[in-house]
Amino acid sequence: MLTRAALISFFAAFLAAPAGGCAAHEDPVTQPDFETRLVLKNSAGDETREFQAGDTITFVVTLTNRASVPRTLTFPTSQTHDCLVSAADHKEVWRHSSGRMFAQVITEVTFKPGESRAFTAIWNQTDAKGSPVPPGEYEAVGLVNGRAPGCRSEPVRFTIRPAAARKPAGP
Repeated sequence: MLTRAALISFFAAFLAAPAGGCAAHEDPVTQPDFETRLVLKNSAGDETREFQAGDTITFVVTLTNRASVPRTLTFPTSQTHDCLVSAADHKEVWRHSSGRMFAQVITEVTFKPGESRAFTAIWNQTDAKGSPVPPGEYEAVGLVNGRAPGCRSEPVRFTIRPAAARKPAGP
């Protein structure tokens, strides 16, 4: 029979074990079968890391199977990806999945060797409460929810510049 202390130790170890999925705080795994890349695009569709305040930012999260054999990802819900934006102080200001609902359906997706799939998220530069974020330095991370090493992108730093001043109308 297990003592109370043994049970507490067991559950503490169980809860501390990694779940195997992507999380915002995970470090990238070295040499995983999958590689996740994040690209930021402006409203014209051009890749950039500088945006005017109020511009729409499109995040493109691309997952590639780097293995020489097919690999299958299991998505625990209909959510395939997520994007997180943090301010210079590392506080999260926006998360693509925040406030959204996802169907509770398990989906398996098989990637052929070298195959890539892209997922997008659009951000209108507002925080979780819907308020515009101030100009400044930010960092974004792309995640794929397939519970495999390599499903978190490297952080991408970007800048939001103040909106251009408008010229007064008239002669």
